[in-house]
Amino acid sequence: MDVGVICGSRVSHGRAGVDEIEDAAGEDVRAVVERLLDSEGVSEAFAIQTCNRAEAYVVADSAERGRRALEAIHGDAPDDAVVETGHEESLRHLIRVAAGLESLVLGEDQILGQFKRAVETARGVGALGPTLETGLTKAVH
Repeated sequence: MDVGVICGSRVSHGRAGVDEIEDAAGEDVRAVVERLLDSEGVSEAFAIQTCNRAEAYVVADSAERGRRALEAIHGDAPDDAVVETGHEESLRHLIRVAAGLESLVLGEDQILGQFKRAVETARGVGALGPTLETGLTKAVH
């Protein structure tokens, strides 16, 4: 069974200011996840938003459809502030986020609680399937 490909998109403190991140976040996490799930070819979705990041991930039947679904998520964020990631890079990045390695203060532990809440939100709307559920659970551990 083909489970799909993960695509990610983020605006974070490394390339954007707080106002740009806030603009890129737009809707709340639940609304972002639901909108992504409504996209053609998308079977799973996850999003996390903090004061230092607005990130979204999908599992789609092709990388092209995954990227297309993510294009509208970051609103008016400048193109140079948006980072797109493919399957392996998305998984590595999610693990680094959960571990606090992508935080403004390296290793801060508040992100883990925010990450867990984002996972629960995605799970609550039925957005996690075998691919993201496995990856996100490993990131938390």
